[in-house]
Amino acid sequence: MALERRAARLVAAGATMLAMGCSGKWTAQESGAAMAGGAGGSEGTAQGGDPGSAEACAAGEARCNASGLRETCTSDGAWSVSDFVCARSVAVDDEVGSTCVTKADGSYRCWGDDPGGALPAERYRRVQLARQGLIGLTEDGRLLAAGTVLPDGLPPASTFRATNMWDYTGVCPLFVDGSFAVVLDGTSFNRPLPPDEDAVRRMEGSFTQAFCVFEGLAVGVRSDGSLWQSHGTETPPGEFTEVAFSNRIFCALTKAGGIRCFEPNFACSRTGIVDCAGPEYPEFSGGPYRSITATDGAVCAIDAEGALTCRRYDGADMPIDAGRFTFIEGGNSVLCGVRTDGSAACFRHGGWSLDEVGQFVPAALDPGW
Repeated sequence: MALERRAARLVAAGATMLAMGCSGKWTAQESGAAMAGGAGGSEGTAQGGDPGSAEACAAGEARCNASGLRETCTSDGAWSVSDFVCARSVAVDDEVGSTCVTKADGSYRCWGDDPGGALPAERYRRVQLARQGLIGLTEDGRLLAAGTVLPDGLPPASTFRATNMWDYTGVCPLFVDGSFAVVLDGTSFNRPLPPDEDAVRRMEGSFTQAFCVFEGLAVGVRSDGSLWQSHGTETPPGEFTEVAFSNRIFCALTKAGGIRCFEPNFACSRTGIVDCAGPEYPEFSGGPYRSITATDGAVCAIDAEGALTCRRYDGADMPIDAGRFTFIEGGNSVLCGVRTDGSAACFRHGGWSLDEVGQFVPAALDPGW
């Protein structure tokens, strides 16, 4: 039943996104003060030198400096600072495929239907437009939401992801101290939590990466490089740095920069679906790679130079000639990322089952984002 609900939702969401085309509907909310010195250390920002750096460069090259502003290389081989504020992160909702871009100055813009209100005026590290509305992580680690009920007293978070968890809206933060939790909104979907259920479910261990996936799955990389997953199937051994995960694929990035993909997970083992990962698994030669992510039909990775490679779950190539990236995130049928010049880019493939998944096509974002 869970997969049937998911398929129906994905068909409806896909039809909505196709009807919107590339123009989409951007939510009106933007927050954050004007750039005044900027916010360095952004997740997706390619960090360059100080503004006005005298470091030599190749004409036409572009990067983001430590203040979050784009620098371009002039014809005489010197860096010139512009007023373009670089993107910090892109958040893709893995249930409905909405997209949000957050910039280095804490402002954001989201693409998709927003059922809720505006977030408080703050400087944000990450904003996601989930089914219940906007959820944001402020620069000082607070989680704020419009439309989703969050408990008071959550510790500071370093990142989060929101999705449907057991038919509740789930917000899954990775806290600054390395702990990980699933936070459930018992008011969502008109189904209150049972009296003996906790709204905050903490997972054992210290994590460097952890997040949730549609239909109640959770996965993480522990501080020692081992993998953790919530769905009860065998966890592959090894030392890893990141995972790419959906209810149809499970791949992991090794500490050496290789990529390993494993047996079908939760959905396949419990429903008998045979096309979860197809007759073959994605294989990634080359590398070393430094980041991976997954949509409903593809696994994508960026290598040490920022080049993007995508493979369908059955191993078929999904070429994207899209430039160099510092950050990528996938969900639903959408892949988004932050380029080395600080611009955001998104792509969409059709279909959910393997015989329907097509090639990625660009999805235009508003100018400046």
